[in-house]
Amino acid sequence: MEPIRIRVTRIIDYGSIVSIVGIDTNLTKQVVIHVDYRPFQKIWEAWSEAGFSQPITFDADRLTLNLAMETDDETLEPDNESGGMPAA
Repeated sequence: MEPIRIRVTRIIDYGSIVSIVGIDTNLTKQVVIHVDYRPFQKIWEAWSEAGFSQPITFDADRLTLNLAMETDDETLEPDNESGGMPAA
């Protein structure tokens, strides 16, 4: 798996799942990363019960992922045009 660098354009918070939307800076393609806060065992069981094929897994030795972000003091209102949060 090749390393990627993403310019984040939007973060969507669904509660137990957060989606990070951005552009891969090398390929200039849109990418979405889903961060799921549900217990992994529950996801794995649902995957198996649905009959999906076994996913490919990779060891992530020395992988560090930092998703820290600062928020404004203002309350963000949804962007009526797209239904999402306004772009920063």
